[in-house]
Amino acid sequence: MRRPSVAVVLTVVAAVLAGCAGIPTSGPVERVEDESGLGESTVRYTPAGPAPGATEAQIVRGFLDAMLAYPVSHRVAAEFLTPDAAQRWRPGQGTTVYTEAAIFSGAVGTGRIDLDTDVWLDEQGRLTPADGSRRVEVDLARVDGQWRIATPPDGVLVSRDWFDDYVRAFDLYFLDPGGRHLVPVPVHEVVGDQLATSLMTGLAIGPRGDSTPGLTTAVPSTEELRASVPVVGGVAQIDFSTRVGELSTATQKRISAQVAWTLRQVPAVTDIQITGDGTVVAPTGDAVQDAGGWASFGPDKSRRWAIVVAEGVVQQVGPRTREPLPGEWGQDDRGAQMVTAGDDRVAGVWRDRARVTTAVGTDPDEITGDRFVRPVVDIDGAAWLVDRSADRARVRVHEGDDFREVSSPGLPVVSSFAVSPDGARYAATARGRLLVGGVERVDGRVVGLTPPRRLATEAAARQVVWIDGSRVAHLGPPGTQLRSVRIDGTGAVDAWPGGGQLLPDIEPVGLVATPAARSDLYLLDSEGGVWVLDRTRWVPVDVPVARGIA
Repeated sequence: MRRPSVAVVLTVVAAVLAGCAGIPTSGPVERVEDESGLGESTVRYTPAGPAPGATEAQIVRGFLDAMLAYPVSHRVAAEFLTPDAAQRWRPGQGTTVYTEAAIFSGAVGTGRIDLDTDVWLDEQGRLTPADGSRRVEVDLARVDGQWRIATPPDGVLVSRDWFDDYVRAFDLYFLDPGGRHLVPVPVHEVVGDQLATSLMTGLAIGPRGDSTPGLTTAVPSTEELRASVPVVGGVAQIDFSTRVGELSTATQKRISAQVAWTLRQVPAVTDIQITGDGTVVAPTGDAVQDAGGWASFGPDKSRRWAIVVAEGVVQQVGPRTREPLPGEWGQDDRGAQMVTAGDDRVAGVWRDRARVTTAVGTDPDEITGDRFVRPVVDIDGAAWLVDRSADRARVRVHEGDDFREVSSPGLPVVSSFAVSPDGARYAATARGRLLVGGVERVDGRVVGLTPPRRLATEAAARQVVWIDGSRVAHLGPPGTQLRSVRIDGTGAVDAWPGGGQLLPDIEPVGLVATPAARSDLYLLDSEGGVWVLDRTRWVPVDVPVARGIA
């Protein structure tokens, strides 16, 4: 904490040493067992309330300290406010995370907090970098002869240490425009007993302000959600004020899928029960539903292999299996450099990267272009063909029998391109930059891409894949480790989330992630060797020298 050289300035440390504010150097601290499995601190802190005779600056300091209570409670913080301000204060409006704070006492009845800000979370928990400063000015008034804050800031203010100790990354699951696939939106929430309530509240707020266009929700709004979501015997009990059990079966399935996928992230939750005004959401007949269910709304779990071109044929390669790709490609690669396949569609790039053959069944189409990158076959079976046109990327989609170019404003010439497992977002690398954006659809058909947004990387990004719907992995320059990062720019680590899976002594030239909820990750090295990530280590796959991987 900084101490400006003026007599009226009171730093956080000085306020503690002053003593007359009644704020202890350490509040009641209790060590508890870490039951959540989310790696949070087990230290609990109950701050002290305002002391009699405290000065304006000490009241401001006490308010700042009180917002660091854990388990989260704003009861003590509200004691530093006037009764009217306590009624108006909305701590749930957002969270400012600061690295340093200095408290100033100015004219009588005023105070100020200067913050070095780090990040900001909105009411839904979505994170925005806030590398800068923020000045919070407050007015104070006398209440029964004691100073109290009359103009509290919007939301809450917490330190970076508190954020690191108690806040973790999660996803809220919304629906794509057709209501068929779940799409995760990254958020950050405080862990603990209220985690299920916080996640459910964020889900009930609905999709807003996200870079992914057209997201929808079947979950009723926050006005219809009971304030608390208790977890009793592993069952998260979600209650609405509307008769949700009388909604159509299709809508009940969507509600169930959104809630199950969102709340399964809470370690204590094994099942969910959704009720409303005496009715129960039970689209399959069960009032209590498995929180691990509704896989049909997630990515395709059946495709757990990479596709390599080797020995003159195209092969499906798994961690312990290898077999020819069904159909003609599995008998003759016809000189293709790399081949991508979905359930019905196959797309192959030729060695000159000027031609792509895409086919459904035995009816192939040949498309010409300039420097095609690896094709993508998305969750709906559409083939994405990306090459260059002048100084920009050209994106064409082969969907059903329709082949068309789609709008891609701001997307430069790319070195790799990937579509998320839910089909709602894209990622690309271009001139060392890592880019992400949204996929625009009308009536289920791809019509365009939103302008890309850059994610910060430690080194130049060379090739990108999606690990899941909210995290990508990318290759860097030769000699660097594989990196992964969430699409909100947080959680960057070497290799898989959690780290520890460093590359062997190889030069990777190709990277593949399977489109499952828990992806398998494959590498192609410069010598034609294929590798798969087996939990904590990379192991070679028994396959002859491969030419391409997809």
